[in-house]
This record gives sequence, C-alpha cells and structure tokens, in this order.
Amino acid sequence: MRQQAASPEGRAAAVPCQRGKAIYSRFESCTVVPAEVNVLKNGRPVGKATFDITHKMTLKRKSLKWSESIKVGKARLVGNARGIKVGLAVKCGGKCKATNKFPRGRSLGPAISGKVNYQDKVAKHKKDSTSSKYTYTFTKAGYTPGGFNYRTVPFRCDDTFWSGSTLLMKAGCVFHTYIPVMTTMSTLPDIAKNIRNVQAGGGHYGRIGSGKPLHREADKAIAKKNRDKVCPPRQTPPGPGLSCDEYPFASTREGGHNVPANSRGTAWVPEDQQDAQGGRIQGFHKQARVLNRDAYWVKV
Repeated sequence: MRQQAASPEGRAAAVPCQRGKAIYSRFESCTVVPAEVNVLKNGRPVGKATFDITHKMTLKRKSLKWSESIKVGKARLVGNARGIKVGLAVKCGGKCKATNKFPRGRSLGPAISGKVNYQDKVAKHKKDSTSSKYTYTFTKAGYTPGGFNYRTVPFRCDDTFWSGSTLLMKAGCVFHTYIPVMTTMSTLPDIAKNIRNVQAGGGHYGRIGSGKPLHREADKAIAKKNRDKVCPPRQTPPGPGLSCDEYPFASTREGGHNVPANSRGTAWVPEDQQDAQGGRIQGFHKQARVLNRDAYWVKV
C-alpha cells in the first residue's frame, strides 16, 4: 500500500491522499486505510460499519519532534452497527515515543479526528529507524469485541551531520524509503552536460526511471580513491582554469570504477563549476538527510 510522491531535493511538499494507498515524500505522508467492522452476536453477523482512516504525518528536517493527524471518517452503518466504540493504541519502535491524543470513548458514525505526537532520541553520529503501529479495538455491550492493526510508512531519525566537535546541523527525521532527487547540478552547464552524456548511455545510473539510483558514499577516503581512479591528480588539464569532472560522483558507491566503463565518464569543466559542485552535493545531503548508502536521483 505504498507509493512515492515526486518531491525534488527532498523538500517537504504537500502530498495527495488516495484511498487504499500510502503516498509520501521525504518529509510528508498521507495514508488512507479502508476499514470494515462486522458486528457479531453469538458468532453471527448482525451489522456492519464501513469507513476510511486517514493518517497525515509531517516529519521535521531539523527536529526530533513531530505530529500526525488521524481521522476515522464518517461511517456507513448497516443493521445493528450503532453504538460501536472505537479505541486506538499507537506505538513506535526503537527510541521513538508516541503520545496518543486520539479521543477516547467515541462511537462510529460521525467522523472522529485526533492527533499523535512523536519524539525520538538519537545519539551523535547515530540513527534510529522504525515505524508506527496502530491497534484499533471496537466494542459494543453484549456483542463480540473486534479489532485490527497495521503499520504505515517507516521513518528514520538521525544526528549524523557533524564535523569534529562542531554541530553543522540539528538532528531530524525523514521517510527514508523515499528516493529524493538532486536538481542543483542543472545550473552548472558544463557539469550538467557531462552528466547528461553519461546518463544517456550504459546503465543510465542516477537517471530517474532507470531503476539504478546513485548511493551516497560517506567515507571521504573511499571517495578520494574513487576520484583518483577516474581523474588522476597528476594529469595535466588541456587549458588553464579547467578541472576534471567525474560522473557518477566520487562520493557515491557507483563512483570510480564501480560501474562498467560505458556507465561512467569524465569531462574538463571550469574550476568554478567544480568548486560549486562539491558544496551543492553536500548541501543536498543535508537538505534531504541523505546518509551513507542512501539512494538518490540526479536530474539535469
């Protein structure tokens, strides 16, 4: 029941809600769950209630606290289905804590809206991946109690963007199974041209729709080795002010010689574009909280 929503650079963007699907971006999700409750008396069905449950969750890029709205929609009641009371328990695993503010003691019929507050705890350089579990109970005096449970989109909180003892960015959370899209290379014309040329052949690594995203390599020593393999440090530029540009990026697990020769390439580009590229890649990692081995697309 999962489906991703387009969201360049991983920024929070309003996502649509669609019945029977979980649609999400890097920071927002909307899940609509069709539900049905059968009323049983002595093991025999005597009524039925049908309704939708809508979850809207917004994560915070620079905070470990966030909230979720939950709405049990207006119910269609058939037979002896009046007076069914709804109970909801919410748990999230790992170091995450859920504070349930959903109303208690309400009966199915009119829509019921509530809220859940979340808080996670992660240590420096650490991450915590989990998801929310929702357990519903339905009771009516003299009738058999019932219920069901499910989970929605998993999320991850981290506090990994540090440099020595200096905090570069606060801890935050994302829907980590969403693959964000890097778009900032498109305004570096020579680098963008190199990327387009490489993506056009071979395995089309990093191109949306190829099925082969890039994956971040956070180890700087490995990234340097990747770059040195395709852009040797002692090679002489063909002209002043030029620098060797490689794709896939050295800071990816596809960098260096890790993909076939027809899926990688280099070009001589102006040094100012090369200098800007490094900052934009790092900025994208922070903006979308792209951690080591995380996948992403490159659109130019």
